[in-house]
Amino acid sequence: MRFVPTFLHHIADYVVGLGMVLLAFVSGAEGPGFAAYLALGLFAIVYALLTDYELGWRPILTMPAHLAFDAGFAVAMLLLPIVFTLPVMLVWTSVIIAFMAGVLVATTKMR
Repeated sequence: MRFVPTFLHHIADYVVGLGMVLLAFVSGAEGPGFAAYLALGLFAIVYALLTDYELGWRPILTMPAHLAFDAGFAVAMLLLPIVFTLPVMLVWTSVIIAFMAGVLVATTKMR
């Protein structure tokens, strides 16, 4: 059942992306783990900006395409602590973000 409005989804996209960028810097992450966390946070912001919804900047991606990116993002977030050495705070944050992304993929309205 899809009940989350795209406007709320969009806000979540920006909050998560910005939060990941900030967490990469304040968590004490180093090396490839830091770079991967930072890159995924920036990627989330970029594809949010390119999505055809209320707060998008350039409507290039459709909502189904955006949700496909979100699904891949969720998988990447689950793999992040397995592939890279991360501070404990980022390990748990990655799992929580992956779960939230999965829920949003399943519950966001398609418009």
